[in-house]
Amino acid sequence: MKILLLFAFFAASDEKIDPRVQESLERKSSVDVILLGKSQLLEGHSGFLAFCRKNRDRKRSDLRREGIEKLKTIAAEEQEGILDALGNPPGGRRLWLVNAISVRLTSEQIRKASKLPSVKYIYMGRRALKSGAREKVETVIELEERKPFSPEGKKIPWNLKAIGVDRAWKEWTGEGIVVAILDSGVRYTHVDLRRNIWINPGEIPNNGKDDDENGHVDDLYGYDFGRNSPRVMARESRRGVEHGTVTAGIVAGDGTGGTVTGVAPRAKIMVLKAGGTFGVALAWQYALENGADIVNMSFSIPGLGALRGFWRLMADQATCLGLVLVSGAGNFQKSEKVPTQIRIPEGIPSVICAGGVNRDMSLPGFVSLGPVEWGSVPFYEDFPLPEGLVKPDACGFPGPGYPLLSSTEKNYLDPNRSIKGNSFSSPHVSGVAALVLSANPELPAWRVKEIIGQTATDLGEEGKDSRTGAGLLNAPRAVEAAKE
Repeated sequence: MKILLLFAFFAASDEKIDPRVQESLERKSSVDVILLGKSQLLEGHSGFLAFCRKNRDRKRSDLRREGIEKLKTIAAEEQEGILDALGNPPGGRRLWLVNAISVRLTSEQIRKASKLPSVKYIYMGRRALKSGAREKVETVIELEERKPFSPEGKKIPWNLKAIGVDRAWKEWTGEGIVVAILDSGVRYTHVDLRRNIWINPGEIPNNGKDDDENGHVDDLYGYDFGRNSPRVMARESRRGVEHGTVTAGIVAGDGTGGTVTGVAPRAKIMVLKAGGTFGVALAWQYALENGADIVNMSFSIPGLGALRGFWRLMADQATCLGLVLVSGAGNFQKSEKVPTQIRIPEGIPSVICAGGVNRDMSLPGFVSLGPVEWGSVPFYEDFPLPEGLVKPDACGFPGPGYPLLSSTEKNYLDPNRSIKGNSFSSPHVSGVAALVLSANPELPAWRVKEIIGQTATDLGEEGKDSRTGAGLLNAPRAVEAAKE
């Protein structure tokens, strides 16, 4: 009887409601949802392509400035009315990157929201975590002189030579580019990272104040949007191998300790953490407003259902605003059937999906494969199977076999006989993206993705395929193409 009543309750407007929301209301009197506003920067899959064509020759900095202003205006104009119509429920949190509100609503409020012309869709959400007490930055490092990078006298591992970064370094090292590592935290005190850590110039550490008035207290090196905390140091590992520290090291480890692990050894690292979809959106907003150029995401989320569409809108609009998004393809080849292996965010067309190959260019047995299906996702319905969307986009090296940053006294895991995963292919791509942008900082973000694909060294079948994408990264060709 309860299921029948709910069906009748939502029948008039259920096309706007994620089926998972309706299912949850069969068990609960209220649920956490994300209300997607009608007005957005882009509309459907064609909106992103049209924006790219129209703005192909625009400066990335101009697109970011104008885009942030426009999106904030859209959110301010529409969200107030939505909340007013619902009786201003407590705890609502707003986004501007996507015109959306995260809030807990009753079934009656959800029904009312679904009838509002200003609400486009109602997704399943998750209550944001908040830290109860004010937390401080764990360690404040002393500023040190940052000399020009030189590989002289340092070990250059084979994985970096194989994608040609040692040749690219003759001109470009990632100087001036900020890569946000959205991960589990980074040991920013590591000797090979401490000179390359982004520091918020407007924040005085551990004074308990939001000095730069950006909405976050003591965000010196970045922010944890899951805990609402400035603590972004990696947690200690018994093995000395910390996921976020490793990915940061592959992007920008400068070799101070004797081995260069970073593709772009003069890029800066911004440290971000997040909890759930809304936390990632907040992290991307922070990256955009605080000068990040690239976000490396070495994670993979399954089973999002309709929420995949929200992620795609979020990624497309962030890309339009000049944020290069990179994610590993995943490690699920043996556990799932193709083409369900490439997940979110790497399965989004505007995100650069990093596949992986062994040193001999063979395909590891764990690397996830495409294609990716979007035909069932509300507001997109493109890339239907069997052809689907070809992913990955390009390949790095997932390991093992090359040295990684370690939190032990030795500074490196070398030899590395066991640590592997597409988490570590992704920062290879982010590092090359940093080299590309250091060569041409005003390139639109989608052009960086195009250049990386166009200049990759083809592997396997001729042309881009859903095993190795466009091929292995080629850093020298990519930076030359960026200058044209």
